[in-house]
Amino acid sequence: MKSLATDIFGCLILRAWFSKPWLLLILPYSSSHPVVLATGLQSSGSSLVSWCFLQRQEMDGVLDGDTDIIPLIPPGTNAPRLWYKTTISSFTLQDQLACLEDAGFEVQPLLVVRDIRNVWASLAKKDYGRDGVTAEDPPLRLRFRRFRDSWEYAQAHDIPIIKFEEFLTDPEKILRRCCTQLSLDWDESMMTWPKPITDLADSRHGNATFQQSREMDLLTAIGKPSQQRGIGPIAAEDLQWLEEFFTDFNEQLNYPTHLPEIEQISGRSVPSWDVSRRKKWRLQQKPFRYLLSKLGLHSDDSRPA
Repeated sequence: MKSLATDIFGCLILRAWFSKPWLLLILPYSSSHPVVLATGLQSSGSSLVSWCFLQRQEMDGVLDGDTDIIPLIPPGTNAPRLWYKTTISSFTLQDQLACLEDAGFEVQPLLVVRDIRNVWASLAKKDYGRDGVTAEDPPLRLRFRRFRDSWEYAQAHDIPIIKFEEFLTDPEKILRRCCTQLSLDWDESMMTWPKPITDLADSRHGNATFQQSREMDLLTAIGKPSQQRGIGPIAAEDLQWLEEFFTDFNEQLNYPTHLPEIEQISGRSVPSWDVSRRKKWRLQQKPFRYLLSKLGLHSDDSRPA
């Protein structure tokens, strides 16, 4: 009877693998398997930090998790210590932490922060910075509210915080300090980057700037000349909201209260159904309506039934 049950379970696993491979990602690990959960806003520099930690000999995991999916550790990752880097958009740090703990992991969280005006301006130019209206593409202000909630949680629970500007100025000092906070020995590989990306359990994503730098070492990558541009443009109402809403954040992390040199445009960014990916997905389920939309003959400004 036990053998039959085992065979049935094996068949179900194989069927899941061929039909819906993602289901295997939720299979439990050891109840005490340690995982470092690194998170922060998109465009905060977290991919570069992630790449440094994944260079460690004893560590493997996810370079850049999907922001609209809870943290899911790839099956078969046998490293002594796991790493999962994701971003705060659809979920807060608390949400992501709770999901991993529900799955039985021993979680050590880490938060990456950056001047929120730089983050907003950078994110607004990216395709994943859609100011949408759905769970997978939430409004930008909602993402930043979730980030502030996460930062306040990190402050209250003594969670290590990497300030990206300090990381760029003295990366070894910041990485060493973070390793100490996470009870990790120092590993010089975090600076030299000997591990190829093919050795990672999940190496998807990572923005274009990171992809251009990963073949170097850390000091070469951050010292690479880049075209200096001013911050912006940011809509005037959004800039005012950011600087008021993040007053405590700016004060505690020694960011300027106000940056008058930011390029501004009038008004504010308004969340839109049109930029939300779900609109395209739903239209594709209705080919005729999708064709009319592409031809400009069908307007679908509201949420479809």
